[in-house]
Amino acid sequence: MPERVRIALTCGEPSGVGAEVALKALETIKSEDAEFILVGPRMVWARAKAVISGDDQIDRSIIETPSKPPEWSWGVESPGTAKVAAEAVELSAKLALEGEVDAIVTAPLTKSGLASAGRKFPGHTELLGALCGGAPTMYFAGGNLIVALATTHLPLSEVPGKLTRENLAGTIERFNEALSGDLGIKSPRIGLCALNPHGGEGGLLGCEEQEVIIPVASKARAAGVDVDGPIPADTLFHYAREGVYDGVIAMYHDQGLAPFKMLHFHDGVNITAGLPIVRTSPDHGTAPDIAGRGIARADSMVAALKYAIRIANERKKRER
Repeated sequence: MPERVRIALTCGEPSGVGAEVALKALETIKSEDAEFILVGPRMVWARAKAVISGDDQIDRSIIETPSKPPEWSWGVESPGTAKVAAEAVELSAKLALEGEVDAIVTAPLTKSGLASAGRKFPGHTELLGALCGGAPTMYFAGGNLIVALATTHLPLSEVPGKLTRENLAGTIERFNEALSGDLGIKSPRIGLCALNPHGGEGGLLGCEEQEVIIPVASKARAAGVDVDGPIPADTLFHYAREGVYDGVIAMYHDQGLAPFKMLHFHDGVNITAGLPIVRTSPDHGTAPDIAGRGIARADSMVAALKYAIRIANERKKRER
C-alpha cells in the first residue's frame, strides 16, 4: 500500500467557491490515502462549511494565514480577500519546501486579485515559480488527455515572440519528466502542436514551424525524448484522444485549453511541472456567480486531490 502523504490545501479566494469545493472533495478521499491540512483563516473554512451543511464546525487541522479577510459578500472579491488567497499559497509553498507537507493543492484565486494584493504575477503558476525556483510548466490532465502549454498567460499577439527555441526545449524537457517521473508513464510519446494553420504550409502561413519547432523537436529526439511534430492542432488532438500520444504540447493557452475543456470541463486538473514541490489545482475559477449557494461541483477538486496523492507517492517511490 502506498505511504500516506500529507497535503496542504489552500482556501483560495474567500468570496468564491474554493473552500466549498475543497471541503466537499475531502469527503471522497479515504483517510488512509492522505492527511490534509487546511491553509487559510478558520472563518473562511467555517463559512464554506456552513454553506454546505449549515454547520460551521471544522474537524480538520488548519494553519491560518497572517491576515484575516474583512467581512465579505459572496462573489465580491476585494484586496483584503485577495490578500488572504495569496498568503495561503505562499504559506503552503513554504510548508512544502520545508518538507512539512508532500504536496499542495490550490483552490482558485483570480489574476486581478493577485494584482490587487501586490503580487505581480499573472497566476498561480508564475507565483509558485518565483516562490520555489525553477521554470514552471503548466499542464492539464483529465482522462487520457494531458496537455502542456509552451506559453501561458499572454496576449495572442505576443505568443510568436515568446515561442523561442530555449523556451520550447525547456517545456519539452519538463513535460517529459513529469509524464515519466510524476505520472509513471513509461517512455511517454509527446505530440507537438504547430503554431500556424496547416503547420505553416512550408512557410506560406508562418515560419515558426521551420525556425523554432522543427529544430527543437529534432534536438529533443536526439536526446532520447519520443516527440513528434509539429502537427496541426486540429489533427493532433484527435490522435491524442485516440491514445496515439501520451501528452500534447500546445503553443499557446487557448490552443490547448479549448479542446481540453471541451472534454474535461468538470474534471480537469491543472498541474505544475518543473517545481521542487508537487502542486495541483482544479481547472476552474472562483465562480462568483454561484459562490455561497452550496451548489458548486467538486469533480475537478476531487481529481486534483487524487493527482496530488499520486504524484507525491511517485516522488516518494523514486526517493527510496
